[in-house]
Amino acid sequence: MNRHVIKRQPTLEVIVVDVVDAQAAEQGGADRIELVSAMNEGGLTTSYGQIEQVVSKVSIPVYVMIRPHSRSFCYSADDLQAMIQDIRVARELGAAGIVIGALTNEGEVDRSFLQTCLLSAQGMGVTFHRAIDSSAHVVRALESIGSVNGGNEGKGRYEYEREMKNKSECESKSKSASVSKSEESVVERVLTSGGKLTAPEGLLELQQLQEIGQTLNISIMAGSGVTIEGIPTIVSRTGITEIHMGSGVRRGSSFDHPVDAQLVAQAKAMLIRAVQELR
Repeated sequence: MNRHVIKRQPTLEVIVVDVVDAQAAEQGGADRIELVSAMNEGGLTTSYGQIEQVVSKVSIPVYVMIRPHSRSFCYSADDLQAMIQDIRVARELGAAGIVIGALTNEGEVDRSFLQTCLLSAQGMGVTFHRAIDSSAHVVRALESIGSVNGGNEGKGRYEYEREMKNKSECESKSKSASVSKSEESVVERVLTSGGKLTAPEGLLELQQLQEIGQTLNISIMAGSGVTIEGIPTIVSRTGITEIHMGSGVRRGSSFDHPVDAQLVAQAKAMLIRAVQELR
């Protein structure tokens, strides 16, 4: 199973919706981009054409949001099949990773869903998104994610193999269904505001999640309501060195405007200084 090692280094991820955004983010010094559509719905999966365009036009890692609808973070079997297909296409188009997340009706992490998506990712990077902030208990949710990373497969692997065996004959059943342990992905990081509406409101919770994440080898990335000026406080109060920004690097702090390379550069410089002071 692929594992990553948490490094305490400044990492800035920027939300982008198209090539113009992506190129501006890269120009400003972003380390990674999250490619989404429909930000007015919290971010959904973008088109295959958009994925191909963005991946071909930037050199920094592109993580694709895998989210079919905004009704909830609970998904049906049909939703899951669509998401498996989206993951496959994102991988084939050259995306470095995916952004996923799902909960049960009780507000717990949907472990079966998560395991299935990790198997489908086949070595891609994986971020668990802010579905965690809608969970019944963010700490328990993080620990549940960690247990799936630890290889507790169970029902997830069974469901994945069953679904793959039912695919049409035009696809290679054996290749899709038999994902080896060396190809299986793990959740590298969790994007969260600490269960609060915004990250600045969840500093205490983010600090706790950061400490637990270190023991689980899962990076914690702070996101939601992050401003350039607020980065030092987040870093110093929580120890988190991965920051996720969307409207905070756009003119007027609005998704009505494209990503501003200068604002990205300012955010990255602020983050670098904050992390240096943390050390």
